[in-house]
Order: sequence, then C-alpha cells, then structure tokens
Amino acid sequence: MELSDVSSKSPIRQEVRGAMLLATMDKPETGNTLNAAMIQCMHKIVDRFEVDSALKVLALCGRASIFCEGMDFNEATTTEVKDMSSLRSRILPFWQLLARFTSVPKMVVSVIDGKVSAGGIGLAAASDLVISTNRSNFLLSELMFGLLPAIIAPFLVRRIGWQPAWRMTLTAKRLDAKEMQALNLIDDLADDLDDALRRLIIRANRMDTGAIGAAKAYFNALEPIDTIAERRAVDAICARISDPQVMEGIRRFVDGNGLPWRKSS
Repeated sequence: MELSDVSSKSPIRQEVRGAMLLATMDKPETGNTLNAAMIQCMHKIVDRFEVDSALKVLALCGRASIFCEGMDFNEATTTEVKDMSSLRSRILPFWQLLARFTSVPKMVVSVIDGKVSAGGIGLAAASDLVISTNRSNFLLSELMFGLLPAIIAPFLVRRIGWQPAWRMTLTAKRLDAKEMQALNLIDDLADDLDDALRRLIIRANRMDTGAIGAAKAYFNALEPIDTIAERRAVDAICARISDPQVMEGIRRFVDGNGLPWRKSS
C-alpha cells in the first residue's frame, strides 16, 4: 500500500490500493466544502489518475461522516470579486472538474458514508458509480440561500431525470440513501464500503482500460453535456452570487444569524 500527499496542508489524502486511487476529502471541520484549494487538489488528483496506467478506479470519499457540503460560504463571502469575468474564473473550475469526472477514460466512483449537500451531490452525479452506506443523507439546499444548483443540475438531470432533480431543488428536502437509490443516484448500498470497493476492483481488473474509456465516450455522446450547458450554468450561478441581497443573506448565515430566509427582527 502506497501513501502519498498526506501533509496537513492538503485538503485531500491519497492512497493507492492496487489499481485504485483512493482520494479522501479531509477537512470535515469545514464540511469538506468545495473551496478553491479543494477543487484545485481534485484536479491534480484527476491529472495523476489519468496518466498512471496502473490505475483503473478513482474512489472519492469523505472523512468523519461527511462526504461534501458544497460551496464554501466563508470563502465566498470573503473573496473580493472585481468583475463578472473574475467571478466566472472562480466558478468555472468546479464545472470543469465535474466534466472531467465524466470524460476521464477510467472509472470514477463516489464512496459516501454520511452527509451530502449541494455541490457534493454534483460530485456524486458526475461519477460513473456511487456506493453508499444506509446512513447517508442528501440535500439540495441552494434555494434556501438564494442560490441555484446550476453547475450540478446538468449532471444530476442526466443521472436521475428532470423531475426528480427539479423536485429535489424545489423542496430542499433531505433524502435518505434508500430514496436516492430509488432515484438512481446511488448504484450500490453497502454496509461495508471497503468490501464493496474490493469487489469493484476485482471486476475492474477484468476489464480492458481502453474499453472502459471507449464506453464512457460513447455513452457521453448519447446524452452530451456541451459548452452551451457550461455557459448557461456558469452564467446562472454568477448572476445569483453577484446579487448583493443574496450574498448579504449568506453573510448573515456565516456570522451565525440564521438562515437567509429568516427575517431579522
């Protein structure tokens, strides 16, 4: 077993298990949120995964019963945005990451044991497979904060369908693992995640890596997520983030003054 990138400065720990690269988001104290450092680290991991011919599976998981809680509100409310172009440059890397999950010619798996919110659902939706424990739960919370799940929606709609994705968005209802399996976000419910991954690696080792890549390319072409979807998604979330009223509500939440929809007395 090879360990690497385990310095305290890295938001993600990496471990190689045979043909699998296990990437563990390791900032549970902040909800494994998707700040610039986390997203940049994920891109570097995909870079490594893509070029290492010995690796067939990238497994993404989170530590301490938290998979990922989405956008880092602390970073969002403290980072100065000079203009719309700079805002787009902050948003685009997350879209590009999800797109890379779908296009990298190998198997990407989200391994979930605990809480998943907002952008974390996007990580799962863009993965080829999702393995989860029964205790996991899922929430699209964006509308409660005046935001939209714009970046993740194309990937979620493609995975579970338009109406289920819309219902999750509109109701902001927390769903359990069995409900998400019924919606096809979860492919495998497992009490023992290590055993589930072990069995997956056995199957992956029986497959030609080139064939996996060809299959991903073919299936992506059946329901493509193109540059038009990218532009629409980035424009939509930038419009919400650039709204001063939306950001003021998020600041109140970050400062401990309740959810944005609760009116100040």
